[in-house]
Amino acid sequence: MRRLLLTCLLIPLVFPAGASAANAKLVACVPATSAQQRSATFEARARRMRGSERIQVSFTLQVRDTTQPGWHRVVAAGLDEWLTSDSGVRRYLYAKTVQNLSAPAAYRTVVRFRWLDSRGAVRARSRATSRVCHQPDLRPNLIATQIDVVAPLLVSEQVHYSVTLHNSGLTASGPFSVALRAGEHELAPLALPGLAPGERRVITFIGPPCAAGGPLTVTVDANLAVDERDEDDNVLVAPCPVS
Repeated sequence: MRRLLLTCLLIPLVFPAGASAANAKLVACVPATSAQQRSATFEARARRMRGSERIQVSFTLQVRDTTQPGWHRVVAAGLDEWLTSDSGVRRYLYAKTVQNLSAPAAYRTVVRFRWLDSRGAVRARSRATSRVCHQPDLRPNLIATQIDVVAPLLVSEQVHYSVTLHNSGLTASGPFSVALRAGEHELAPLALPGLAPGERRVITFIGPPCAAGGPLTVTVDANLAVDERDEDDNVLVAPCPVS
């Protein structure tokens, strides 16, 4: 789990008539390509109860991701500690912003509330859960999906290697290069200006014929220029077709 940076804000609040005595809200959810820019802001809101002197709130952040099933608690500074209002306040709002979030993942907060009397004894308790902040992984993801070999050219007796590329990510990539190895032959890499999200593009290498059944290896983003969602699917290996 990435280290979380927490910022808090205390704001005066006027509750509408009929509002719950305590609730938790997701007020901002900011997805981004980099973890440093991803954030979620949650609010805890509570009203004074009869006989209470102070109000306390405690935020528990929960995450759901691919590391384990279900929701689990995030351990970080500023979480799971009691925050206490001034004496005699009628309404209490505390906003907590959590930054440097992982993706893909979903985040929510469970807020516990306590109402204390003038001696510090707990008069009432409550709990509320916020809506979920979804943090998709927005980075591009470059893959090669197919390699085709075209018949030899009459003049050069070389072949065309046709490679289909795909950006399966949610944002455009920057420039990158593609390398192809046909058996023992390392062909000159091709440079591309980038791919839009969801875009497919066919590129062509020209080189010596490959041996039937021998390996054809395509490496996308061969110079590691693009920060991708998955860096482990950049290589495609296929057998050279039998002529």
